[in-house]
Amino acid sequence: MLRAESQEKILIYLLLRNSGFGKGIAEFFGLSQNSVQKQLVRMEEDGVVVSHLIGRLREYHLNPRYIFLETMKELVKAAIQLYPEAVIQDLVMNRNKPRSNGKPIAPARP
Repeated sequence: MLRAESQEKILIYLLLRNSGFGKGIAEFFGLSQNSVQKQLVRMEEDGVVVSHLIGRLREYHLNPRYIFLETMKELVKAAIQLYPEAVIQDLVMNRNKPRSNGKPIAPARP
């Protein structure tokens, strides 16, 4: 089903964060941005992901109309279990904006 290991990482990223940009995915996993962009284009051609432009940036999502979406999600969830807990926590915590001055730090949910 997957052509490259980077596709698995892209799917995990999009499943846990709901959306992502090629550069952000590449930086998170320490992959080359070029290889991630190529895989995203292939996955979009295959109908697995969809994208839209936000200004000059292309944001990717899992395609809700993909016929094997639920099956793929189950496979990706099984693959997630093999990743270190720290990586999973970093993926789940999606903080893009800086914290306001004086705002208290809330503990993470168990």
